This record gives sequence, structure tokens and C-alpha cells, in this order.
Amino acid sequence: VTVLGLVASLGYSLSQPKVYSASAQLLVQYAGITTSGSPQPVTPTDVLTELQLVTSAPVKAAVDRKLGNVPNVSAAEVGLSNVISVTATAATPARAALIANAYATAFVTYQRSAAINNATAAETQLTQQIASIDAQVNSLQSKPASAAEVTALLSQEAALKEQLAQLQVNGAVTTSGVLVVTPATAPSSPSSPKPKLDALLGFVLGLLLGIGLALVVEHLDDTIRLKEEVERLTPGSKVLSLVPMVGSWKNKDQTLVVTAEEPNSVAGEAYRSLRTSLQFAALDGNARVILVTSPSQAEGKSSTVANLGVVLANAGERVAIVSGDLRRPRIGQFFGLDERMGLTTVLLGRRSLEEALQPVPGIDGLSVLAAGERPSDPTGVLGSERLAGVVGQLRQTFDWVLVDSPPVLPVTDAVILAQTVDATLLVVAAGQTRGKNLRRATEALSLVQATIVGVVLNEVTKSTGYGYGYGKQYGYGEYVPTGAAANGNGAGAQAAANGNG
Repeated sequence: VTVLGLVASLGYSLSQPKVYSASAQLLVQYAGITTSGSPQPVTPTDVLTELQLVTSAPVKAAVDRKLGNVPNVSAAEVGLSNVISVTATAATPARAALIANAYATAFVTYQRSAAINNATAAETQLTQQIASIDAQVNSLQSKPASAAEVTALLSQEAALKEQLAQLQVNGAVTTSGVLVVTPATAPSSPSSPKPKLDALLGFVLGLLLGIGLALVVEHLDDTIRLKEEVERLTPGSKVLSLVPMVGSWKNKDQTLVVTAEEPNSVAGEAYRSLRTSLQFAALDGNARVILVTSPSQAEGKSSTVANLGVVLANAGERVAIVSGDLRRPRIGQFFGLDERMGLTTVLLGRRSLEEALQPVPGIDGLSVLAAGERPSDPTGVLGSERLAGVVGQLRQTFDWVLVDSPPVLPVTDAVILAQTVDATLLVVAAGQTRGKNLRRATEALSLVQATIVGVVLNEVTKSTGYGYGYGKQYGYGEYVPTGAAANGNGAGAQAAANGNG
């Protein structure tokens, strides 16, 4: 947003035509002449009045006679002084100066005419008063008893004549109450546009707007990014592992069992950490059938099931992965197995459990019970008593049973499956899962009293979680799966089989 503000303001500034400004300054000396002939002091109100008169109709008429048109100007008081600045803008420097001076000259002429008219009116008034007194004196001179009154009138007449004489003197030496103290000159540079100033303003405004938008987005965005946020939204549950983003996971349709193909990677180390955390969480030995689900789709639950199954099998455990997602099964894709024979095949009695289980090539101890044929009513199938029997058989045969399921919020399949398993493992995608969705998923599982064994924060990046790369810094050498260790030395294999390697 900051860059856009800078570029937009600079582009707009450079696209505008050049405009030049010129100013003429006028000094307001006094507001008028009293009947006594003395000038009145200038007040702030007088200056504001003169500001309005600069663009009055008589002044514009005089400008029109001189220029042939009436350009717009602006008048402003200079600080707190009695100086008025008349500013004109035009496409050329000379034209701007000509307009400003035309207004200044017209205004001074107008004020001079007004002052002369005021002085003439004052002289006329005094002359009339003197004539009136003369008439009164002439009428009283024939009356002997009115000598005192005549003396008073003559004294008053003398004072009026003195005022008239002073007024005539002032009118002769006074030109106007407003003077041009600084004529306008042609400017050397345009007043607009100013690319540097406009670019600075655009940068500052863009920066402020960007910060404001970032704060608003941060306030409104409840996307989960940190481990602490997950634990705050799932009271009583801990984050068992932080799984970093693998490059190929950006394509959600591509499957990758990173623990099998890149066992020494940082992601492989994260899944082994999840295995250890899960083993400690199930120390009582009862939580062996784990439902793996997520609040919404595309958060990595199926990849978590596949990779967790591999690392458990590499630790010497017998592991069965059950594809409980009968709507969009994907477990078979991770291992290249056929999804058409699996759970629904067993539930319909077409194959036995032993026949439907498919061993994963190259990984000892890991078997997959795929989804099978897609039923018309997945919820009804998952809620049947026969499913509980199948899960019971798997519990007796394997050390760990990992059940992949649809997400919690779109459908009720995961909630139904949660009542059949021992515990539930939630998968949350950093930077994708919303806090309200995680809260709703947790509430939905708590309604059926499902035990949440922990949470996996998946797809963690440097911007959404903690730094990785610790796996290769210890110097313990490369990770070797249990099967390979067993072929090389029995003691090491036995330690790995016990989960202590």
C-alpha cells in the first residue's frame, strides 16, 4: 500500500500541467477619514473587510476592463499584520504576475475612489452645517436679546470651518487607505505540481493507510499461526509437534510420504517427534486406536496419518491405517494402494479383514485398510455396530490403529468415529485454520465426550512458527529405520524397536 501510494501520487503529479503563482502585497493603512479629518486606526475587522473587497464586483469589473476577462485570485492576510497577499495562478509566469498586479491596482484604485467619495461627503456635510449656522446667525442679529446665542453659534461655526480646512488638507495629501507595497513578479518555477512533495505526501499517506489496514486485518484475522494460539483455543490439549511446510505440499493434490522418501529431512524429524509425544501421551496403554481429523478440509490430516504410520512402523510397532474417509479417500494414494477394496468391503461381508488389509511395500509392520467402495450413506456405515467390531479386531492384532476421517465441521463422520476410537488427534494448518473453526471442532468433539490426545500444528513456516533446522545440528549422524538397524546389529535394532533409539 505504501508503494502504491508513492507511485500513484508521483504519477498523478507528473501528469498534471504546470501552474505558476504570483503574489502582490497590499498594506492597509487606515479604514477611512472622520468628519474631523483624522484617520481612523486599522482594526482586525477592517483587514478582514478589505479581504472581502479584493474580489468584490467593482474590482472584478475593473480587472475585466483591463484584461478582457476575470481570472480567479485568492486573498489572504499575511500573518497577524495589516498586509494582504493577492495570489493569482496561470499557465505562464508572466500571466500570473499580470493578473495579480491587475487585481492589486484595481483594488487600490477602488479604495482611492472610495476614500475620495468619503472625503467629498464629509466636506459636503460640513459645508451644509456651516451654511445652516450662518442662516441662524443672520436671523438672530436683528434681536438684541440674543447676543449670547449668536456668540455660541459663531464659535461653533469657527470650529466647523477649522475641521473643513483640515479635511481639505488631508484629502489633498492622502491617496488611498491601501498601498501596493510589493508588486507581483513572474515566478521562476511552477507552484504546481511539485513531484518531490507529492511523492513524500503519497509515501506518508500510503504508509499510514498500510499500517491502518494491517492493524485492521490483524484484528479481524483469526487464522492460527502459533503454538500458543492452538493451546489457548483447545484448553487441556497440548501441541504434540510442529510439522514444517514441505515444498510439494503447496500442491494439495500431490501426495508425499516424506518420512519414507526423505527420512532425514526436517519434516521427518518433526514426525518422529510426534511419534514420541504420542507414545508418552498413551503411556497407560489404552489409547491405541487414534482418530486423526481436522476442523476443515485440506489441513493435512491424511498426510499426518500416513507419515505417523511410517515412523511408528519404523520404530518396530505394528501399525494399521484405516481409511475412515468414505467420501474423499486418499490414504491409498500415499502408498500406491488400491482404494476399491477396504473398509466397506469388510463391513458388507464380501471380504474378511485379513484379506482386505494391504501391507505397505517396503515398510515392515505397516498395513492399510483402504476405504473400499463408496457407500451412498457414509454416516450410516460409520455408525454401524459392525464397524466397532472391525476396530476391535484391529486393536487385538496391531499395536497402533490410525483412523483417517473427514474433517469435523463439514460432515458428522468424524464425530461418529470419535465414539468408536480411544482418542482423537487434531491436525491444524498454520496460516490456514481459523480460530473459530478450531473452537467449533473442539466443541463438537466434546459433545460426544471424545478424548483429544493432542494437536499437530501442520505446515509451519518461518513466518507462522518457529525456526527449524535443528535436526542436523546435533551431529548424531543420519537417521536409520529400525528395519535397517535390525539387519546390521541386534542391540541397536532392539533399542529402536522399544522406541528409545
